[in-house]
Amino acid sequence: MAGPDPSLPTPPVARGSATELLGGVLLVGVGSAGGALAATLSAESAGRLAAAGAAFALVCGAALRGRAASPGAGLIWGLGAGFLLWMVLPAAGIAFHVTRVSPAAMLGDARARFPELVGCVVCIGAPVGVLLGAWGALRKRAAGGFHWGRAIAAGGAAGVVAALIFSRWMYVGEFYPLISGYGTLGGHFATVAFHFGAACLIGCTFGMLFQADVRNVGSAMGWGMGYSMFWWFLGQMTLLPVAAGGRVDWSVERASELFGSLVGHILFGLILGVVYACVDAAWRRLFVDADPLNRKRAGPGVHLLRSLGWGAVAGLCGGVAAVPLMIQSGVFSKLAGLDLGLPTAAGVCLHLLLSTLIGATYGVLFRGETSNTVFGSVWGLVFGLIWWYVGPLTLLPLARTGQCDWRPQAAAALMPSLVGHLVYGLVTANVFMALERSYATWLFSDPRQAALEARRALPAATPAPALWVFVLGVGVILPILLS
Repeated sequence: MAGPDPSLPTPPVARGSATELLGGVLLVGVGSAGGALAATLSAESAGRLAAAGAAFALVCGAALRGRAASPGAGLIWGLGAGFLLWMVLPAAGIAFHVTRVSPAAMLGDARARFPELVGCVVCIGAPVGVLLGAWGALRKRAAGGFHWGRAIAAGGAAGVVAALIFSRWMYVGEFYPLISGYGTLGGHFATVAFHFGAACLIGCTFGMLFQADVRNVGSAMGWGMGYSMFWWFLGQMTLLPVAAGGRVDWSVERASELFGSLVGHILFGLILGVVYACVDAAWRRLFVDADPLNRKRAGPGVHLLRSLGWGAVAGLCGGVAAVPLMIQSGVFSKLAGLDLGLPTAAGVCLHLLLSTLIGATYGVLFRGETSNTVFGSVWGLVFGLIWWYVGPLTLLPLARTGQCDWRPQAAAALMPSLVGHLVYGLVTANVFMALERSYATWLFSDPRQAALEARRALPAATPAPALWVFVLGVGVILPILLS
């Protein structure tokens, strides 16, 4: 019986199996090395974190197969999974002592483990996620729809514009949130140039990583917020101290000193996402989607007015839902720190007015973003978290004193307000989605419009759930840990 012809190519199954095995070994190696590096920088047990990194890589490789289709998507999956790894690591020990652990002791333990959180995000989650995404992109050959010029131009412009919001503090207070971990250079001009250079770098890499994931302005704010949080861990806490000739300090005390920089990164990321989404949408409109057959039934002005109206109604409902929490926490009498001495009734009326106006912005930013109730609810929580950082923590102190109060202690004092903002965002998102779905039901009677609406649905492999875990987890826990 004749043997196999050696001139024939290797069967695809065997070649694919060898490739997958090589990828798995490389992934485990990266996870294990990242865990060992994190242990070195955080003074933790090297064997424990190396083993955790290897196991983390194996689990991510199995769970995210086919989901991490690009380096950007892989990075977000890695960040979300890295945060969950930090949450899970002490679970076994707590399970045996759960009856003897008090809330104060758990908080103290979490603060002591803060260096481990930075290591899980920077050294384990991010490298494993990027490698998974790069591997998925190579496997799918998914680079055909990517536009380098569009990513770099739109991202760089968005980064520079976003950095301009700190001009006043840069020129008056010598505050440079994107390079706080480095300090200042020899002169004012050099420091400002370094700050804008860092902003341009973050913007360009944002465009290159998330071009395929940015859909509308609302979700772009979420991507920008999450990516900027990651840069706070990577830049302020890790790379910049080394570049300045110092040593890496992942202690909770050092992170508390840089909390103002974290809030600055979050605001930078929000502006970065908004500007990038607008520039990218204009680019697509001019050069990519100029197709008269895909025009919508109503013009942009009609869509804008409809979104404003639905958002205002949804915001009012969200404000009403948050009233009991606000009254119980005593927020109305002070209006989140303004100390206006308002009666409760006047505070409620002002709260509902602001809720309506903020809800209108939700309608404009997040229209067409949600394809189901779960996605809509979590985007609402992210929206509430965004407005907590923008409103009580930034704009309201700025209106009262002319300065932002980004101290961890100020954030801790506003934690009851954070709960109200999360409830507000949750209710607002669900009411808006109900109004949007009601209109879509009528709209689907037109087959052409139904096809257009169907194309707006999020793909099954979207990394949005990982983004929500990372943004909500870090955005809520850090003000508690660092206060």
